[in-house]
Amino acid sequence: MKIPRLLLITDRHLTPNLTATIAQAVAGGVDAILLREKDLDDPALTLLAQTIQNTIAPSSAQLLISARPRVARAIGAAGVHLPRDGLPIPAVRALLGPSRIIGRSCHDLASARHAFAEGADFITLSPLFPTRTHPDTPPLGLASFASMVRNLNGPVLALGGITADNVHLAMTAGAHGIALIRGIIDQDNPARHAEKISSSIKYFISG
Repeated sequence: MKIPRLLLITDRHLTPNLTATIAQAVAGGVDAILLREKDLDDPALTLLAQTIQNTIAPSSAQLLISARPRVARAIGAAGVHLPRDGLPIPAVRALLGPSRIIGRSCHDLASARHAFAEGADFITLSPLFPTRTHPDTPPLGLASFASMVRNLNGPVLALGGITADNVHLAMTAGAHGIALIRGIIDQDNPARHAEKISSSIKYFISG
């Protein structure tokens, strides 16, 4: 089980060719893809997931499925990432088994602690910075984020408003890694942006 350092969350509406964008992002250093296409039914999502799984197969990148563990099990994905109010982690663990990764979306210290107590392998904590995805949600800010990370016993991926220009701030605040959408998926050169972010993460890991 390998906890992601650079997790790309999909939104196929932001790119003309999702699989090509994913291939470029993985080439640039993305080590996990989170397939989150809420408007697709299970058969369509399963088909897309299998296509992505085949796309990233030559690499060491992992595929996680958002919210739907049965789809993850059906295609042999590395794991799932559950929404804040999603399925209980013990139930998902029973379905997927001990070797699959289970993450949880969290937005405050209480929900983060609960997620780890339930057995989450990692969480995303958001939004760190202001974000176009949720413009009306106040950001946590670096000080609050850092304080939460210090009070948690598990890997935390920073999410929300992160770009190649501010990823170092998230890592300095204690993030295990980064999760993002727009910082890569809607860029003209996904590989280059992924490489810049991945390099920043590796710098802090090695430092």
